[in-house]
Amino acid sequence: MKNPNDEIREKILKYLYDTYKKAHGINLVKVTDAMVQHELQEQGYKTEDIISNFLYLIQTGFIKKESENYTFDGWDYKSNKSKPMRGKQLYYTISDKGINHFEGASMFQKSSWVTGINVTNVQGVTVIGDNNFVRNEYNDLYNNLDLLSEEVRKNASVTDDEKINYLADIDTIKSQLAKPSPVKAVLQAAWGGLVTLANIEGMAQFYERVEKLITPLLQ
Repeated sequence: MKNPNDEIREKILKYLYDTYKKAHGINLVKVTDAMVQHELQEQGYKTEDIISNFLYLIQTGFIKKESENYTFDGWDYKSNKSKPMRGKQLYYTISDKGINHFEGASMFQKSSWVTGINVTNVQGVTVIGDNNFVRNEYNDLYNNLDLLSEEVRKNASVTDDEKINYLADIDTIKSQLAKPSPVKAVLQAAWGGLVTLANIEGMAQFYERVEKLITPLLQ
């Protein structure tokens, strides 16, 4: 169930990672959106695909956005003369989450619930975000559970009480994905609390993606 956008997302992130690795100064780590667009166009990608996937990587925390103020000589039409003016330039760098994507687990990662564990000694795991310890073979399931969580949060037809229940069950499933052999009974109980999502408008496609991935663990 590989997302077709993942190819270009990987290329964008790899460009920022290579820039980060090759930089000989702090400011040389930064790139502009125009630089990203030019690089990916050179690789044959369409402008609209570059922009949409670049924004996605910013929204999901793989890329950091920052701005710098600068001054320049501009023309003031009120006084009809040149005067210093201020502008703002946006820059982008790969985030710690993006670096971990290429380099894997590190003992210096911001992972509060695994504090005290040297994750580099644990084989076959990925640390996602700040607090999530996930077996590599369950990455797709974990990521689709994340998408399901997001849809639950923003669905207007689900009450706040129902959202809390659904999100608690999703988190229960996610917590089991740190184990080589998730506890079947725990997964079954939590998954049972999510079955009604299949009948809620706008939720079915996200529920079905998770269902395909979790079914082998429930049998």
